[in-house]
Amino acid sequence: MSELALHFAVPFALTAPVLGLRKATIVSLVALTPDLDVLFHVHRSVTHSAFLLLLASLIVVDLGLVSRLKPRQLELLSAGCLALLSHPIMDMFSTYTPIMYPLIEESVYLKLELKVTIGSPILPILAAVVNTKPTTFEEFQRFDAPLFTSEGFIVTLLLVAVPLLVISLRHARASKRTQQV
Repeated sequence: MSELALHFAVPFALTAPVLGLRKATIVSLVALTPDLDVLFHVHRSVTHSAFLLLLASLIVVDLGLVSRLKPRQLELLSAGCLALLSHPIMDMFSTYTPIMYPLIEESVYLKLELKVTIGSPILPILAAVVNTKPTTFEEFQRFDAPLFTSEGFIVTLLLVAVPLLVISLRHARASKRTQQV
């Protein structure tokens, strides 16, 4: 299971420059909702299945279209749905995830590795391994993922700090222009 901080930071970094800080924070909190399965004793096959999350997202977006939401509201709704779908995809790179449950009753773990041997010649080596195992249903689940690790903390810090800096610089420039006029 990926770190919670990364599940928050990746959607935040992608949406903050477009949607603004407040809406990006909402979108990023939506990306964390699949991990609520532990609190409600719901099995990961339901909350981490991209197939089921995509179905739910399509229904929610369709309801938004039918109710004639404003374009900015529909933009926020769509970004939230994409952030929600990013959660199981990110988990798939760190642990076995039932990404296509109930279509495929196997949990998938993708391991990617890129190495570069520097010498004569420079040789890049890409290794990709797809492991599967049957999805097991346990009676009790526990939250065993870290909020962040030492490496993840630095990445999370950068993913949150850079959009904050960019947006604050934009606001400073805009306020400077309005003062000049």
